[in-house]
Amino acid sequence: MKSNLTKVVGAGIVTLGMIILPLTLPAQAQTTPTAPDTTTTTPTTRYDDGFDWGWLGLLGLLGLAGLAGRKRNDEPTRYRDPNAVGGTTYRE
Repeated sequence: MKSNLTKVVGAGIVTLGMIILPLTLPAQAQTTPTAPDTTTTTPTTRYDDGFDWGWLGLLGLLGLAGLAGRKRNDEPTRYRDPNAVGGTTYRE
């Protein structure tokens, strides 16, 4: 059986990486223009062609469910003595 220490260390490294990554990125501030914008923009319409992305997400989650694996019984198969008294076997 694998040690849980390797799993804990791996999870710790991933967690520290996720914490440190945003700290290394440069800050991006928003600035307002000095003069008001007088250009006119035409409204754009977004077309999604009627595709419901929620169903695709659910299918993806179902695909990931197979990675969970099957339930394993950690108890090994027990040995049965064929010469046990009172056993009902084909041997007599």
